[in-house]
Amino acid sequence: MIKKKIKNFFFKKTGYDNIIFAGRANTLIWKIGLYLKQKKKNTTIVLPSSLCVSPAIIFKILGFKIEYIDIDVNSGLINEKLLLNTIRRKKIDAIFYVNLFGNALKNKFYKEAKEKNIFIIQDLAQTFISSSKKNNDDYIFGDILIISFGYSKVFDLNGGALILTKNQNLYEELNKVKMSENEKISGSKQKYLDWYHNDFSKKKKIYLSKVKFANALYIKPYKKKYDRQILQSLKFLNKEEKRRIKILNIYNEIFNHKKIKIINNKSNLIPWRFCFLIKKNRNKILKCLREKKYDASSYYLALTHKTESLKLEKQIINLWMDKSKNKKKIVEQFNIIKKFL
Repeated sequence: MIKKKIKNFFFKKTGYDNIIFAGRANTLIWKIGLYLKQKKKNTTIVLPSSLCVSPAIIFKILGFKIEYIDIDVNSGLINEKLLLNTIRRKKIDAIFYVNLFGNALKNKFYKEAKEKNIFIIQDLAQTFISSSKKNNDDYIFGDILIISFGYSKVFDLNGGALILTKNQNLYEELNKVKMSENEKISGSKQKYLDWYHNDFSKKKKIYLSKVKFANALYIKPYKKKYDRQILQSLKFLNKEEKRRIKILNIYNEIFNHKKIKIINNKSNLIPWRFCFLIKKNRNKILKCLREKKYDASSYYLALTHKTESLKLEKQIINLWMDKSKNKKKIVEQFNIIKKFL
């Protein structure tokens, strides 16, 4: 009964009427990847060059050929001009489109992608659907939508995720995909750990722990308690949307400074964190904010040596928009940062 209410809620807001639940988004990405590999053995997928490393690890392990495309540093989203060029010049089977930093822009590539029968996975990783169906119609377009309720998301339930699709046949085929691949994953973990450290991290000069790498391989079961938690959070969608937009506007006003480049949020979907670029003293600023007990993040890493992704990696700061934030605290954060400008 609760799952049916959740399904009806998303259908009214998005028009997507089929839903699959999981314990975390990575479990669903595994399922989608396995489905695509069943359809075509040699599959090429496009990923933005800035995103969480977990999807890249998953698609690499499953044997996808990955085409990384640079981002637009003003939004953190994949660069549409470069994406269109790739669609026109190369054989692409799927696009993993990520709404990074709470941004979601109208997309010109969609028509050409569908003309070439390219499968589009849209991950609302750092935003959320709007309480307005009109807004959702403008900015939501994937064959599959991924929505997560994990740590630091718009609705943080410390677990739970779902995918939505309008395609009944796709829904039925995804439900048939078994996650028995998990046993194979465990057996080949060291192989891909070696790939990660010898290939990716060597080029990037970073080294993530085995725990963080293994986290990408972790398939989490869906817990019954998530049903009620998700339904309860959805009841506050309109209220949370208004609160976050209000906080975003305060951040925009206070942080209006010539040495701070705010990453545009032009969509009408719910913003995730307040994100901006700063050219000097980024690490000192992060350290000072954290010493003052303010959460601040420098994610995400560039997954390849793409110009704009590398720029974002070195300059990005994310500040939280949780319920503890108000104008007084936002001013306090700005005053900490201003000392380093």
